[in-house]
Amino acid sequence: MTAGPPDASLRAIAAAIEQAGVYLQFEPQPTALETCWYTVGLTGHGHPELILFGLPPDLTRPALRALAADLIAGRRTVDAGREADDVLEGHPVTFVAVTEPERHLPVAAQFYAGRTVRALQIVWPDRYHRWPWQAGTRVHDMPVLGEHARLTER
Repeated sequence: MTAGPPDASLRAIAAAIEQAGVYLQFEPQPTALETCWYTVGLTGHGHPELILFGLPPDLTRPALRALAADLIAGRRTVDAGREADDVLEGHPVTFVAVTEPERHLPVAAQFYAGRTVRALQIVWPDRYHRWPWQAGTRVHDMPVLGEHARLTER
């Protein structure tokens, strides 16, 4: 009997995590703002998984990989309600604690079966710096998977 995840897809995820630090899971949806990528692997390092909606893969994947690498190396911490201006070039972001991470990050929940999976959503505003929860925003279709902070004016 071998150690590790029994399912072949979970073994492939484990191998990717061992090689790159994290695995990135893609979840296509009907609209671009609902489409997301999320990490699997940060839980094993004691960090929340990260989820990012609505951006093309050439922006999302490098941002998630770089942030995950900084977390794993101990060069950075992230917390719900905190803002950052160095995650996505040209966009400030805020981190939102994901309610029901098992539901929204099912592959991470399956991979870490039996362990608590926490997650933070990386939320970005529209070009006018309006957040998805603000009136008149251009990104109102972006799901926000938890309670957002007090960000009503920038």
